[in-house]
Amino acid sequence: MKVLLLADFGDPYYPPIREEHPDIEFVEAGSDEELLREIPNADAVFGYLTSAQFDAAKNLKWIQTLDAGMEGLFNAVPQVANTGIVVTNARGAGAPMIGEHGVTLMLALARQLPRFWADKSAHKWDQDGALEVVEYLGNKTCGIIGFGKSGREIGWRAKALGMTVLAVDEQPVDGDPIVEDVWGVSKLNGLLRVSDYVVVTAPYTTANENMIGAEQIDLMKPGARLVVTSRGRLVEHSALVTALKSGRIAGAGLDTTVVEPLPADNELWDLPNVIITPHIAGNSEKEQLDQRTVDIFAENLRRYMGGQPLINIVDKTLQY
Repeated sequence: MKVLLLADFGDPYYPPIREEHPDIEFVEAGSDEELLREIPNADAVFGYLTSAQFDAAKNLKWIQTLDAGMEGLFNAVPQVANTGIVVTNARGAGAPMIGEHGVTLMLALARQLPRFWADKSAHKWDQDGALEVVEYLGNKTCGIIGFGKSGREIGWRAKALGMTVLAVDEQPVDGDPIVEDVWGVSKLNGLLRVSDYVVVTAPYTTANENMIGAEQIDLMKPGARLVVTSRGRLVEHSALVTALKSGRIAGAGLDTTVVEPLPADNELWDLPNVIITPHIAGNSEKEQLDQRTVDIFAENLRRYMGGQPLINIVDKTLQY
């Protein structure tokens, strides 16, 4: 068996994998020329391929990608969807970090940290004004859209703070003991109506682009806030800006936006009720995320060689 290792960040973690599988030929292709030379008889790939590289692969059976999001692969190599090649992803590698980040955004919005940062910059002590705006999360409802690994990590942390946690997901998911209930997507409107914090962790597909638009935002409580940690394109940009500027919803914490990097002239930058972070919710100390990503590949390789079911198999029809 021949496996191409295309992730440079994995270099420190490959030696134990090589030792565990001495009968596998591992190739670290450092250039496009080398990759095209090696890929015709490769059985598996850890990393991403271009369309031309994929077309040169005559023996490929399995691709392990480096991220949870799948649009990168399916945009670059759409033809993979019509093959028998198994695709797995790194879903879950950054989930604990996303859990921390999502709850951090909720806490920052509830405790009005952007306001106090502005007060600090102005050397302003406004205790009376602050007492009127800070909120308690513990008696609030957190509604999670997409209850996968990241949603679960946000959910149990929110529950630990005392929040009531609800979720919707396209797939039948067991939320016990974290959430009160996991509903189908058909009940999204019901979740929006009762949630104080709506957290978007669903994967992006062309089918769910702009799934949160003006109609859905109008269902939210006036004091509700929206947190987005998966993909900004799930929320219709102009509808969100309008709702934030008008006060229709109280605020938003955005780790992802429709366009990335967010253009300097975008209105979101100047809205005082918005927190923006540059798509880093799933990150931590670099070596930790790198190790967790390689560990998923190592576990799947172990399963592949042992004839066991792989984890994180991507449904190529749904593209997640």
